[in-house]
Amino acid sequence: MKHLFSYSVCQPLEELPGSGEGLKEMGCDGIELFTLFERVPPEYRRFSPSVHLPFAIDWYSGWTGRADTEEFDGDSVKYIMFGRNRDEIAENIRSAIMYASEIDPAYAVLHASNTNLDEVMFREQTDNSREILREFCDMMNQTVAGFDGNEPPVKLAFENLWWPGLKLLGRWEYDFMVTHLEFDNWGFCLDTGHMMNTLPDAYDERTCVDRLLGIFGGYPDDMKARIGTVHLHVSTSAEYRKSFKPKERPKGETMQETVARLYPHINMIDQHRPFSGDGCRLLIEELSPDFVTHEMIGSGMEKLLKDFKQQRSHFTP
Repeated sequence: MKHLFSYSVCQPLEELPGSGEGLKEMGCDGIELFTLFERVPPEYRRFSPSVHLPFAIDWYSGWTGRADTEEFDGDSVKYIMFGRNRDEIAENIRSAIMYASEIDPAYAVLHASNTNLDEVMFREQTDNSREILREFCDMMNQTVAGFDGNEPPVKLAFENLWWPGLKLLGRWEYDFMVTHLEFDNWGFCLDTGHMMNTLPDAYDERTCVDRLLGIFGGYPDDMKARIGTVHLHVSTSAEYRKSFKPKERPKGETMQETVARLYPHINMIDQHRPFSGDGCRLLIEELSPDFVTHEMIGSGMEKLLKDFKQQRSHFTP
């Protein structure tokens, strides 16, 4: 099992210990590199055994035509809806996969959930997870159909969120995707913090660990075999999720303005804190993934590295 540190092509490589050469000294086997819709700069490649593809926060609105796409320029629409229509969306995702595959990663993470930007400040959204998953599978089938042999050139690791779509709370999601995906080179990236954000009693780390272990215990063996990587972090956000004031999206606000306004709210839910206890080891032992990405967020590399080291210390060197 390899331990990775989450990083982005938007962050200078020089911020890493020894410009990447010092990763081994802190028990890190490399970085899971967040990529864009362009080629990966060569200096990152030797440190990146895996990648995280760019995501679009409300791709469903673009895919189903429920959004006004005329408000976007050509680049910004990629990062909110992947594109203006189905063909453009599939082509943009395909390009991101192709660029990532050039560095021969073990897998490429892609979010498999969606938030309706009109409802993101609500506690419950009206979109149905089964419908979101159905459209996601259709989107991926059209994307992958453009590759030779109708298979992606790198394994796609579909990641759960707390929004409608893939949450990985039960085996039905696995069975649904096996039935609806028309290719086989895929797996799951299970995000522990995102799963905690679905729990009504996620007030403390120990409770979250117990709840996740209960969920994992309901997975069939073939579903567990698809979980090749885990994003490891803590999010005990139940109090905030129950106490924030729901708000409607202001009339006339563009989707770009909505996304910019919502990130502080999203960060309050999705905390990305390091585990303080060894419950994280129990979660990983239950799943036995090939990769664990210690996915920390915050300001300043010093804090991020400190959080990585704290969480990494719960595992043997």
